Amino acid sequence: MCIFTNDKDIPPYVRISTRTLQYFVIPILSIALITVGSKHLSDCPGQTNLPIWHIVAGASGLLVPVLYILFDNLNPRMASNQPLLSEILDNAVVFIIPVYVLFEVAWLITGTYWLVSAHNLECDVRVYTFSTVVIINFWIHLLTPVAFITSVCCSRIFPFLGYCTYWHFIKNAIDVWTFNTRFFLSVLCSFPLSCAMIGVGINGIFVCQQQGNVSVVKENVSTVIATEISNSLGDEDGQNSWLDLGDLSVPIWLIIAGSLLIIFPAVYALYDKVTKAQEVESGCWNISVSVVIFYLLCGLSWALLGFVWILGVDPQDKCNEQSFTHKFAFASLIILNVLMDAWICIKISIVLYWSLLSEDD
Repeated sequence: MCIFTNDKDIPPYVRISTRTLQYFVIPILSIALITVGSKHLSDCPGQTNLPIWHIVAGASGLLVPVLYILFDNLNPRMASNQPLLSEILDNAVVFIIPVYVLFEVAWLITGTYWLVSAHNLECDVRVYTFSTVVIINFWIHLLTPVAFITSVCCSRIFPFLGYCTYWHFIKNAIDVWTFNTRFFLSVLCSFPLSCAMIGVGINGIFVCQQQGNVSVVKENVSTVIATEISNSLGDEDGQNSWLDLGDLSVPIWLIIAGSLLIIFPAVYALYDKVTKAQEVESGCWNISVSVVIFYLLCGLSWALLGFVWILGVDPQDKCNEQSFTHKFAFASLIILNVLMDAWICIKISIVLYWSLLSEDD
């Protein structure tokens, strides 16, 4: 018998959560890890293994969508036509997933040890900070389901202590978690940060130009942007590319990232009201799903490009790591990473709540 449940048995809001994590968030973050590790292989001489940790962690993260496609989509379809092969895949997943999880935990512990050992050694501050944020996020992602399941177990083993106190608090928190609350939090988290990013980015277009180009910038900002992009596309020396806009890279990233962030509440409202709905006309639902997926792809891809531009800035640029624009962009990237981390933890809790406690309601 196939150990995988039919995708139709999963509620839409849970299915959207799992698919978003499996096929969008985890692959994009894995590519970011590989990119940062590859670009900074020699930037942490005090602990040369730290960039390697990023590459291996990113490569193993890319296995997640492959495993889900193989075991969650392909295998159930084979159960009726090729039951023997489906049974073999069932047995394989029982072996592969525990090994994969054990490797991830062991590699996380290894990376934590390398990060701690690099604290007082020579290491690029950007690589060290990025490594710290990533490893802390990984620990949070690992401990979130552990804490959730432990809490459920305690509420069952000690019903008068756990269920009546902690779980009663959780039940009340879920009751308050309405659309108005979620929408308010989305506005509160996105609007101030997005306005600040756009403002600093526009100011950075003026500040981050070379001294010889300042007068040109004052004349026409759009002309300078177009000229800089044109130069990056047509540089005969091959030093620039479409991914390198020179001094304008960080300001442009801030402006576009802020613009994407400022429309987040509207996209979330569409996602919550239409995409998650179980009974809605197929045409509206398909359009909403397409809009949400496109927004996620744009946001995650632009965040990935931000890692490349911000962590790969040239020390000779006017907007190098010592400038306010770069420091603000780096801080914004970390803040967005923290918000993404909180969102992932919420999604993990939603999946666990459905799988463990939905029958109790």
